[in-house]
Amino acid sequence: MKWFGNVMTARRSWKPLLIAALVIVMLALAWLPTGDLDPEQRSNKPFLHVTYTIDAASEAAAKGQLEDVAFDIQQRIEQRHEWRLSETPEPRAWQLTVQVSSAAMLVLNGELQAPASNATDGSVQRFKVQGPADSYAALPEQYVKILIQLVENGHKTQSSL
Repeated sequence: MKWFGNVMTARRSWKPLLIAALVIVMLALAWLPTGDLDPEQRSNKPFLHVTYTIDAASEAAAKGQLEDVAFDIQQRIEQRHEWRLSETPEPRAWQLTVQVSSAAMLVLNGELQAPASNATDGSVQRFKVQGPADSYAALPEQYVKILIQLVENGHKTQSSL
């Protein structure tokens, strides 16, 4: 009998463990996000919606190269972790229009529109990357670097308002 002790003593020793388990469960439930938050409130990353256009006035041979450049830009944008891509235009998402054209030089035009918030209207920033036709590999990389800087700086500015 002494080895196992009193049954009442055994029940009392479980009480602190049950209370601790209950507190842990309550903390876990309080820490989980609730369903009433908007997606932009659940994430610190900005949303980005991208539209691609290719200059239709280009020759057929050059048009294939322009499609390759647009595809390269698309792949680079999708691989970045600075933002979350949005399939459809949404009020909370940055709107990017990528225009790829070529005459004597390869030209990558970008128009980035910031999402409109209650405090500010959505601003529009235009940027251009251009270079000789044989620099197809370097220009998309430069284009995405500029885009990253614009989105990060704009997102920091909007977050601080």
